[in-house]
Amino acid sequence: MSLIKCPECGHEVSTKAPRCPHCGVPIAGNLKRCPNCDTIMLKDVECCPNCDTPFIVTNEAPEPTPAPAPAEPTPTLTPPAPAAPTEEVTAPKTESAEPASNQPTAPTPSPAAAPAKKKSLGGWALFALIVVLAALAVLIVWQIQSSREASAEAAFTLLRECNDPRSFEDFINRYPKSRHIEEVEARLEELRLEEIAWQAALSTTNPAIVRDFIDNYPTSAHHSAALHRIDTLDWREANKKNTSAGYTAYISAHDAGDFITEAFTAHEEAVKREEQAYRDSIAAARADTLALQPLFPTTNNTL
Repeated sequence: MSLIKCPECGHEVSTKAPRCPHCGVPIAGNLKRCPNCDTIMLKDVECCPNCDTPFIVTNEAPEPTPAPAPAEPTPTLTPPAPAAPTEEVTAPKTESAEPASNQPTAPTPSPAAAPAKKKSLGGWALFALIVVLAALAVLIVWQIQSSREASAEAAFTLLRECNDPRSFEDFINRYPKSRHIEEVEARLEELRLEEIAWQAALSTTNPAIVRDFIDNYPTSAHHSAALHRIDTLDWREANKKNTSAGYTAYISAHDAGDFITEAFTAHEEAVKREEQAYRDSIAAARADTLALQPLFPTTNNTL
């Protein structure tokens, strides 16, 4: 047994070692020696790494086999067939001429195979990571979209009982891609037209215009204000007439109006005033009649 430098990694290794303990390349039975510079190398090397001597493996490789020639003078001896293999095994240059049939058994690609295998595993790991991240991103987007749709549905449910245009405008700004967007926009346009009609009713002194607003928009947010507006205008009209009939009309139309108490009081005063005026008119008529009697004496008085 002798120590040599490993042809693959350069560390010292025994020629009897099955493999190099440093790089793992096969050693025993896998070495040959350069016939030119005596450098030890692996069998599958085609050129000496020290002197660049090429090694050509051909059918003429077994040139050193003429060794059996001394056996010709002794034909009486046993056949020299066993001796030829012995010299081929012990011949110092048989390593360079050994057939290449052992090459498939030499795992020379093993040093490069490990990095390739690691690279392949790394590529699969990177691909798996990309797939997981993509699936996670899709899941997050889906959850955000589902949450947004649920929020839009809840907001639309609240709009069913709302008449404030600002709430509809806020819904359109927050959920422009909602499946209810067309319905919300149509309702917002109705509310805008309703607001224009309300402003007209609010600025008029004609109760009929306000009543038309209530008839056209029975569910308007301004319904209570419109009723109060009619009540106010009718009360003004009753005060303007200042008659029992005017106050009676107000009381009949607004039995629970804001001015119902004042209306009853004003009605009583108007009735008294009208009765007094009626009595005064009768008294005046009677006085006029009495004043005319001396001008037309009766028959009884002449008798």
